[in-house]
Amino acid sequence: MGKTEFYKSLEKALPTSDAEQRIEWAKEIVNNHIDIKDLSDLLLCEKKVASRFSWLLSDIGTVKPGTLFEVLPYLFKVSNKVTAFNFKHSFANYWRISGVPEENEAEAIDLLFDWIQSARVNVTIKSRSLFVMSNLTKKYPELRNELTICLEDQRDKYSRDYRKRVDRVLKELDTGEKTD
Repeated sequence: MGKTEFYKSLEKALPTSDAEQRIEWAKEIVNNHIDIKDLSDLLLCEKKVASRFSWLLSDIGTVKPGTLFEVLPYLFKVSNKVTAFNFKHSFANYWRISGVPEENEAEAIDLLFDWIQSARVNVTIKSRSLFVMSNLTKKYPELRNELTICLEDQRDKYSRDYRKRVDRVLKELDTGEKTD
């Protein structure tokens, strides 16, 4: 795959980029229909390039969730090659922003349950995971009981804010209605 000028400019600028720059790049990628697959080798670069590109992917999803959604199955395959950081954890946010592609649902459900239950996963990833799982229970109601048991077990192990998020999701699971 030949590297475009845009790819090269991202590779150079990402390590010192800020959120505002990444949002502008996200808009450029979306508006110019730049193929994210052509940029995905940035995930194989050194840590600052790779991690900030993963943040840029979230920004792309914020700008246009469908653009991110379309490339998620490809990125999920690529995730096994990323060694600079734990790229798989980024999917909790990607799935929260744009949804879980059907072809990734089985693996996603396993990962999300693992992340919610793991003592080694930070609260941000846990929170995103529980919201994604809550959404998946609408499609797969048979997961509701397992998620409820899991959340009740995890509820008091972390911060007060996390407990509030868990309580909100538990109420949603119990009533079937979205809570604010």
